Amino acid sequence: MTIIAGIDPGKTGALVLVSDNGGVATFRVPLVKLPKETPAWSEWWQTWSTALAFGIDMVVIENVGARPTQGTVSMFNFGRTLGFAHALAASAGAPIHFVTPAVWKGKLGLAKAADKSASREKARTLMPLLEPELRRVKDDGVAEAALLAYYGRKFI
Repeated sequence: MTIIAGIDPGKTGALVLVSDNGGVATFRVPLVKLPKETPAWSEWWQTWSTALAFGIDMVVIENVGARPTQGTVSMFNFGRTLGFAHALAASAGAPIHFVTPAVWKGKLGLAKAADKSASREKARTLMPLLEPELRRVKDDGVAEAALLAYYGRKFI
């Protein structure tokens, strides 16, 4: 059985494991409320490193970068979460592939989708077992992580 991990980095991101027999498992970035919501680093490390220890065959991470409208503090924090997710993925010992949103969304027919609801709908269609995890607007990170894993299985 082949297991592909998709990672949507960021505060509302997720790790989704997809197996070739149709099984899926989701792990959200755990958050803690301080002055602002921020990743719960220790819990994140514990849950994801445990999940990634199950013989992952490939990891696909969304390759994102700064946008002109984002401030330096928010981009620094986002860079920390991307680096942390990358380090956790490296612990799996599997090949890691970075793919830009333009590439994976283009291949899955989402290139022209302006909002992330389209990602939730596409993930529901391709992986019906994920439907309970995709009911809320803020579940877009789970949807996109699942679609990254799907992209990896189909195109890499």
